[in-house]
Amino acid sequence: MMRKKNLIWLAPLFIGFFGGYFLFGVSPVKTIIIGEKQFQVEVADTPKQRALGLGGRENLCEDCGMLFDFEKEGEYVFWMKDMRFDLDIIWIRNRKIVYIAKNVSFSSPEILRPDVLSDSVLEINAGLSERYNFRVGDMVE
Repeated sequence: MMRKKNLIWLAPLFIGFFGGYFLFGVSPVKTIIIGEKQFQVEVADTPKQRALGLGGRENLCEDCGMLFDFEKEGEYVFWMKDMRFDLDIIWIRNRKIVYIAKNVSFSSPEILRPDVLSDSVLEINAGLSERYNFRVGDMVE
C-alpha cells in the first residue's frame, strides 16, 4: 500500500515537469562548473528554445545561464536578437572551452561566428568570464 501512495504522490510531479517541458518548452535546469564557479543553467536543446534563447528577458541571475546543447559538433553562430542585457558567450567542445566572446552588447547587430567547432554554447552575464578568469582550454563539468 505504501508503494501505491508514493507513486500517486510522484505522478503529479512527473507530469508537471515533463508535461511542462514537452508542452510549453520549459527548459530543464542543469549545473555547469568551470573551475571553482558553478552555474545553474537552462538547457536549450530544441530548435524553438535555441531560436528564442535569452531574448526578451530583462536579466539573468548572477549564477545562472543558458546552455545550448547541440546533437553534433559544428560551427554555431550567435546573435543578440531581442536581448536586453549584455552577455559573455562561451563555445565548448568535448567539455573544454574553445572560444569566448566577452562583454557582447545587447544592442550589437553583429553575428558572432568563431572559427571553431563546438558541441555546446554557454551564455552567462557579461563580465563573469573575466571575473572568474575563464580561458580557452578550461574544463567544463
